[in-house]
Amino acid sequence: MTALLSTSGTGHRPLRLHRWSDRLRQYNFNLKFTPGRDNVVADLLSRSAPPHPDTPIHTDTDQVERDIVQMLHAPLQAVISLQELKEASEQDPVLSQLRVYILNGWPQEVPEGLAAFSRIKQELSCWNDTCVARGLCTVIPSTLRACVLAMAHEGHLGIVKLKQRCRERVWWPGIDKDIEALVKDCAACLLSGKTGHQAPPPLQPLTWPSQPWDHLQLDICGEIQGVPHHQRFLVVVYDLHSKWPELIATGSVTSQVIINFLDSLFSRWGLPNTITTDNGPQLISAEFTTYLKNKGIHHIRTAYYHPQANGGVERFHQSLKNSLRAHLFQGWSFSQAIHHTLLHYRATQHSTTGVSPAFLMLGRELHLPLDRLSPALPQEPLQRVRASVTRQQKRMKQKFDLSARVKVPDIKAADWVRVRRPHRDNKLASYWSAPLQVTHQLGPATFLLSDGTRWHASRLRKVPPLAHMTGVTSQATPPARQDTPALQLTPQIAPVQAPDISTNLPAEICACPSQAAQPHPRVSPRPVRIRSRPGHLQDFVSTFHV
Repeated sequence: MTALLSTSGTGHRPLRLHRWSDRLRQYNFNLKFTPGRDNVVADLLSRSAPPHPDTPIHTDTDQVERDIVQMLHAPLQAVISLQELKEASEQDPVLSQLRVYILNGWPQEVPEGLAAFSRIKQELSCWNDTCVARGLCTVIPSTLRACVLAMAHEGHLGIVKLKQRCRERVWWPGIDKDIEALVKDCAACLLSGKTGHQAPPPLQPLTWPSQPWDHLQLDICGEIQGVPHHQRFLVVVYDLHSKWPELIATGSVTSQVIINFLDSLFSRWGLPNTITTDNGPQLISAEFTTYLKNKGIHHIRTAYYHPQANGGVERFHQSLKNSLRAHLFQGWSFSQAIHHTLLHYRATQHSTTGVSPAFLMLGRELHLPLDRLSPALPQEPLQRVRASVTRQQKRMKQKFDLSARVKVPDIKAADWVRVRRPHRDNKLASYWSAPLQVTHQLGPATFLLSDGTRWHASRLRKVPPLAHMTGVTSQATPPARQDTPALQLTPQIAPVQAPDISTNLPAEICACPSQAAQPHPRVSPRPVRIRSRPGHLQDFVSTFHV
């Protein structure tokens, strides 16, 4: 230490040694230099804590050695030896009866427990005195099947590759189902993203409102690049009855900007009964929530990262951006492109209703230059429009359910689930969150979790109740079959009491009322910037205020 901290030769020393020297100046100490050849690194056992005076000292060297060997080789006990296979096959009652039939011949009536073996009796044979094989694959006794699957799944292969590996070595009735259950229930495979892809639930079309401006959808489109800075965001309001859009271009999207825009709309069209939004910070703020509450408007928020619940305005965004892109290519200004797009969208027949948004909103058609070339068309009755909407929604639901292979979610209150993370800190981070308990079902496929967040069933994966206590294990054990003795674990887990939600939600809308208490979520619904300590401050104690 003397040579390192002395003034001679410091130009060749790392800067960290200078920082050490500055820190040590506040203490009174004597430096003593020890050559490296004399500074022998102590081994692990010499650094162990000294025994307590009252603790007896064991002098049995052989016992100590056996304990060390047991500690080092404990992970290897999951491997099954040939002798263990032979003993388990001899003790298994099914394989014992099976060996008798193989050697002495099969009877005309086979017991129910051996029916699966009778169908392949021409492929069965005995080897090693007590073991049974199907072709070149060993028939595993029921007591060793879970351990054999754990050995095969040690590398955490997928279902297809695990089946390929097992088909070359082992077999028993129902092995394919056991492999599928093993991989699907493996916590390590789930957290790595190899499994857990949930089939979406059936599509739930919204009920068509009975009158215009009754149910609105609000969303923010942007930030749009290549446009004036004061118009880079579009606040869009979409009427679900008439499909009539309203929007404003703005340079910021604060709650006050959205409130001012809604005030201008309400002065022309009146107050709606319901407004559906996503979970943007401007739309869940106290200022915006209080504004809608004072107006008597029911505020519905969609599930996190599920824009399909706000599908009307989201689909309008696609038509809006396509039309703006075409007008800007022709040399129009951004404001002119917006006005021209809104005019033609409002005057054009909508594919769902069969009439234009202007007809349902205003009771008349908007006249364009092309309309002057033809006589006036008769107005479409409202009953025919409602039938068209119902027919289009039914066709859309059938098409989506068939193409997406939907499945009704089996999640209910008090179940434990994992949430698929919308963002990860790095490529090796887990795709799924820690287990959370479902406290309430808000809709056909939307659930309120114990941390106060609302998620759609497409982003949830149901896990066993014990998974939140055992954590991630290196091997997953398949469910025990009827002929397999297994240890029954029934943990006493107190279910989380569901909060009192007095607001009655429509069955078609997957959302939650904004009046419910919202604790701080464990899974962040929005991206969060990663804060880390600078590298040059690793040796210093510093505090960062967030």
